[in-house]
Amino acid sequence: MARDIVRVAAYRDIPPGRMIYVEIDGLPIALANIAGVIYAFSDSCRHEGGPLSSGVLIGETVTCPWHGWTYNVRTGKAIVPPVGIRIPTYETRIEGNDVFVVLDWPD
Repeated sequence: MARDIVRVAAYRDIPPGRMIYVEIDGLPIALANIAGVIYAFSDSCRHEGGPLSSGVLIGETVTCPWHGWTYNVRTGKAIVPPVGIRIPTYETRIEGNDVFVVLDWPD
């Protein structure tokens, strides 16, 4: 696997309790600030591809604005049925005032 570490935002651009959308090489990613910790996860809902970064963030839970599917942003697990599904999550790093996302691309 090829590993990329990509700067995606300034830390100050994601206030606590807020989300933003970023894209890395065509991959849609949402970033959420939960009590000062930045989480990165797929911006596409598993149901019909709704933009999760446009949804509602309450605690560690994001709700898709299209049909209400709900996920834990830390683990990617669905909170309400169907609970067996997940959205991808990605490692984040904070260096100084910069937010980085770590991606492992298949070879």
